[in-house]
Amino acid sequence: MEELDIKQLWSSYDAKLERSLALNLKVIKELQTQKAEHKLRSFRRNQVTGVVLGVIWIAFLVFLLVNTLHNIYFVISVGFIILFNVFATAAYIRHLVMLAEVNIDDSVTESQRKITEIQSSFTNVGRILVLQAPFYCTFWYNNDLVANAGIGFWLIQMVIVSFFTFISIFLFKKLTYKNRHIKWVKAALESFGGKTLTKAMEFLNEIEEYKTERS
Repeated sequence: MEELDIKQLWSSYDAKLERSLALNLKVIKELQTQKAEHKLRSFRRNQVTGVVLGVIWIAFLVFLLVNTLHNIYFVISVGFIILFNVFATAAYIRHLVMLAEVNIDDSVTESQRKITEIQSSFTNVGRILVLQAPFYCTFWYNNDLVANAGIGFWLIQMVIVSFFTFISIFLFKKLTYKNRHIKWVKAALESFGGKTLTKAMEFLNEIEEYKTERS
């Protein structure tokens, strides 16, 4: 076999290999994209549910607040709880807007950036919501209770409120992705719903890894 024939065979083989790799990339991209989009749709449904439940909960709290304006302790406690939940509901709406801007077909890298931003925001919402815990310990106070309760009662209440304040601040500081190597922190972050977005990111990473192997 002459040298020219050998070169033609190698050229033909390279062309077939290139077409095969391109086809593999296309199949992998389509498959992983479908998986990622499925996870994003699941997260979107969770956010919609969060918005609906958040609006209902806020409306209920506002109703209670309007009808209990004579109790300053209830007004202050529930007022702060309402603010926390308004913040969370607004954040969920923002996440839906951000999700609508994710287009995996356009750019995997840009999609990863946007999903990471949503994931970070979603985690922060969960951390901030934890801070409302102490207000659930004080909403039931009233003027008669404050005027007539004994010192023993207030000492117990001080311990309870201080405990929940300490726990909420501790969790706020601890529940970050830099601490996800801690098992209970990782489990808590995933329970916030971050696991769905993490899975979507993993599917997109496989596309990028296959591209890198080819280059």
